[in-house]
Amino acid sequence: MRIPILLGLALAGMALPSFAQTPGEPSVEGRLLQILRDKGVIDAAEHAELSKLEQDLRDQSRFESNVDAKVEELVARLADESPKSSYKPGKGFGWATSDNRFALNLGGRIQARFTHEENDDGSGNKNGEGEPNFSVPRARINLEGHAFEEYWKYKIQFDVAGDTARGNVGPLALPMGAGSTGTGSFTSGNRLTELKDAYLEFAKWKAFSIRFGQFKTPYSRQEITSSGAQEFVDRAITNRVFAPGREAGLMLFGTMGGEKEDFFEYYLGAFNGEGENQTNNDDGLLYVGRMAINPFGGVKYSESDTKGTDFLMALGVNALFHDNDNHSTSARFDTWSVGADLTLSWGGLYFTGELHYRETEQATNDMEVLGWHAQLGYFLLPGELEIGLRVAEIDWDNSATLAAQREYLGVIGYFFAEHNLKIQFDFGRVELHEHDHSRNDDEWRGRLQAQIVF
Repeated sequence: MRIPILLGLALAGMALPSFAQTPGEPSVEGRLLQILRDKGVIDAAEHAELSKLEQDLRDQSRFESNVDAKVEELVARLADESPKSSYKPGKGFGWATSDNRFALNLGGRIQARFTHEENDDGSGNKNGEGEPNFSVPRARINLEGHAFEEYWKYKIQFDVAGDTARGNVGPLALPMGAGSTGTGSFTSGNRLTELKDAYLEFAKWKAFSIRFGQFKTPYSRQEITSSGAQEFVDRAITNRVFAPGREAGLMLFGTMGGEKEDFFEYYLGAFNGEGENQTNNDDGLLYVGRMAINPFGGVKYSESDTKGTDFLMALGVNALFHDNDNHSTSARFDTWSVGADLTLSWGGLYFTGELHYRETEQATNDMEVLGWHAQLGYFLLPGELEIGLRVAEIDWDNSATLAAQREYLGVIGYFFAEHNLKIQFDFGRVELHEHDHSRNDDEWRGRLQAQIVF
């Protein structure tokens, strides 16, 4: 009976906390067995047997500890190497590899709008042309990030609420229903998914970056500012007349100076000049340039002072030249334009204004267009409730049809999460006059829009 009792004592001893020991010295359990042997409690054979059992148990414990350590190391390594997921308001959901060589952000934007217009004739009398209308002007999906290195960037943006489908499907096409003419041509109420942005960008240095693909031309601050970051429901009437919008091309750009290298910014680009998703149709290109200074720190391309910033100011100038030769040495329609913009932001107050001049060659007299807009907004409740006013005007000279267009609007906006979740209502009068004054399209207009950016 003595061996089981002694074995229990040995195991109990092994259950006690182990302390570090000098290599070559016996363990606590080993010394205990030696004392028992020396006092005659156990004989030499029993000592040898218990010593061997102690060593076997210790080896097994060491093996299990090593296995546990290896498993923990493997789990930690897998956790480190797995893609990191994140979410940033306004940028969307993000994934990046552990070494950050590859990253992808997936986001989107939806705008739902109700518009009501009351049209007047030249005498200011209602002519019955006003219509209430619900619409989804924008429903966009963005994918952007970097690949291989953080400075090799990319962006792809689609608008699934694009233009209405129209086209010719060919003489062998199947009938398209009520929209079919029977000859292969058709129209459809469905809206196409349009490519908005698709570009690669080399941005290793802030002072010198290159963008190649389709994107916004660097003309007009309001055009560069996202439609999702506007102070009013949409941009001013001057935008469609003067800003080229998106084009396929190449652009050099950068920022420099100041503590954060954001005092001075520049953009120089060459583009097709025919509009988004269009190939060039002549021998010339569109050349666009912009410069801006930010004396008190960088000013984001976003309207409304949602954060109540310290005083900021941005002053920019733009220029473009479209070498539009129409594959002809005589029938040229070259266009050049210049513009300037000023933006001020301070403690919930936001002001921005632009002035533009454009001239286009014609067969006889060149067409000249002068336009400007100014808008001012202020947060009555900081970061939440904003009111604002906008005035815009465009005057044509030597145009075959248009003479002037004007816009007078007020806006009320409630921001739940800055521009990422907001409701806006703008209202006012928009006037469009033809050159010979034979027709005036004047209207009172109200627009209600809700937006979510995710």
